[in-house]
This record gives sequence, structure tokens and C-alpha cells, in this order.
Amino acid sequence: MTLENTTLRLPLELRAIAEERAEAAGHTLSEELRRALESYYKMNASQVSFEDLEARFRQHEAEFHGQSTLIQEHKKNEGRNGPPAPIAVQRKLPLSIKASREQEETKKILLALKELLESGVQPLPSDLEKSLDMSSRLIGRRLGEVGIQAMNTRIHDKPGRYFLRSMLPKIEEALREIS
Repeated sequence: MTLENTTLRLPLELRAIAEERAEAAGHTLSEELRRALESYYKMNASQVSFEDLEARFRQHEAEFHGQSTLIQEHKKNEGRNGPPAPIAVQRKLPLSIKASREQEETKKILLALKELLESGVQPLPSDLEKSLDMSSRLIGRRLGEVGIQAMNTRIHDKPGRYFLRSMLPKIEEALREIS
């Protein structure tokens, strides 16, 4: 295969993702970008087999969600009226650098929120923002991923979106799942 030099301008975030994945896979940035482009054009040309889709699905889950989920295995010789395919065993896959960083951020936020609630404070997202030195948007996104949201209410006649003490069991459950 003959290769030709091409200049490609990428946003910093996209380049960082490509570099991170290349490093994790033991590839150069060029190899990773070539693979991504080949994959993109191959999928768009409808040349994808079930096995390719399944492999890409598992890769996506490992990179973005940190674990595989239960999926039904495909059997080529199984008829429509035959027995259902066995379900694959769920197993943890290694976390990508990005996924493990996100998980650590979530854990840090949950621990800080738990500490505040246990000390009797029902904080606003801005209170967490100050104590954690993270944007309230990031805090909301990470907590939303584990099903925790601030509630619209009034405390001492001051309206706002507060994290309430009643959320402690859900926070503790989320911490157990992350650990």
C-alpha cells in the first residue's frame, strides 16, 4: 500500500481522544487515524458483517462505558423456531484512560456530596462547584450518569436546586457500584 502525506486539522479535544486511543492500542497517531477512517468508510459502504458490528459494539462499550453488557450471541445455523441463543457472560473489560478518569471524577463528586449531606448541609450545585473546583455543568453531568439530580425546592425561604439528605441512600449505592 502506497501512503501519501495529508495535512488534517483537528479540534484539540478530538486529537487528544485519537492520541489517547492510539497510545492505549500501541499504535501511532497516524495508524489510529487511518484505522478510524477505514472503519468509517467501510461502515458507510455497507460492507459490515454481524461479527464486525458486534466487535465494534463491544469496543465502544469498553471504551465509553467501561464494561460489556449482556448480549445474545449470534448463531449462523440456528433456525427461527430453534432454541434461543445462550446469553454471553457479563465481564468487566479494562477501562480506557478517559473512562477511568470520568469514573474517578464521579467518585470524587459523590464522596464530597455525601460528606456535605452527612454534616447536615444540603448544598446547591454551586456549593459543590466551589469545594471541588469543577464546573457545575461537569458535576451535573457526572451525577446524572448515576441517576442523581438536584431538586427544585425551598430551604429557609431560599428557592434553588438542592441536593437533599434523602438522596444519601442513592449516593451510597452509586459509590458501591463504582468501587
